[in-house]
Amino acid sequence: MDINLHIGAHRNATTTFQQFLKRNQSTLRHAGVDVWTPDRTRNGLFSGLIERPEDVTEQIERRGQRSCGVIAIKLELAVRAGRNQVLIAEENMIGSTRNNLRQGRLYPLPDERLVRFRPAFGKSVRRIGLSIRCYDTFWASSLAYGIVQGFRLPTADDLDRYVTQPRRWRHVVADIAAVFPDAEIIIWPFERFAGQPETQLALLAGNLDLPVPLTGARDWINPSLRCDKLRTILALRGEGTALDLTEKAGRWMPFDDVQRMALRAQYSVDLDWLRRGADGLARFVDAVPQAMAASPDLKLRYDMDGTDKANRGGLVPYALSEGGREFGTQKLLV
Repeated sequence: MDINLHIGAHRNATTTFQQFLKRNQSTLRHAGVDVWTPDRTRNGLFSGLIERPEDVTEQIERRGQRSCGVIAIKLELAVRAGRNQVLIAEENMIGSTRNNLRQGRLYPLPDERLVRFRPAFGKSVRRIGLSIRCYDTFWASSLAYGIVQGFRLPTADDLDRYVTQPRRWRHVVADIAAVFPDAEIIIWPFERFAGQPETQLALLAGNLDLPVPLTGARDWINPSLRCDKLRTILALRGEGTALDLTEKAGRWMPFDDVQRMALRAQYSVDLDWLRRGADGLARFVDAVPQAMAASPDLKLRYDMDGTDKANRGGLVPYALSEGGREFGTQKLLV
């Protein structure tokens, strides 16, 4: 049995993808895919495994070893139930948004986090999926999430630290490959696939013989709050109008033009590295493969405003991060 991992990254429409999987878990189970989403992994299954490396004590290590044993049993039960693959969608396996913000680094030590899962998975990990995002919008979305979680507004020094921090997506990819050298690592850009969870599923699980169409592909879950709601939160915390922006309800962008230019240049270097083959470590997908777009196995039913509307002619392209696309009353932009 194959194990396929979707490990984020955070603020890359991961919750949208996880909820899509959860909504269709019965259909996927009939197609031979067992789905593990955070409602399962964070309910004790990964106890002692999702920890900061510096916080791991002897007690936590013992708890993690027990969890590895439980995971192995669950995987064996999936095999006996006739599943040919398990798809695990858990972005906290490589870190957390909180830790990124506290340390001012892009996923420090993901290899030390992932290696703790290797005893449970063995050599069965076949594919690992990771969505990446341009640094200006990634850090802006992370900071907006942080404010909701109680973090203070970033200072000018904080913002400079996010711009100058040394970690890049290519470093994260290399760390993942070091832990699972035999797995195929698939990277895709948020700007292209955030609104296409069905495409992400096909990249990870392959073409599936689905008994019925999948639903909820155009849901929009856990977007970062816009400026008006962030202002409300700050006001309730007694920080008044600390969020000084020209747009009352637009997306918050704390970085200035020079910082954004630097962050986008860093992202461009990563994309160039990925397109040139990523040193053989990963496969980069920045367009829907033609065979996948034409696949009769990828059946979808879009539920919008209570109306069932079919669109079997191809995948709907996701709008770039500066724009938006609406289906009914839903805006596909995170």
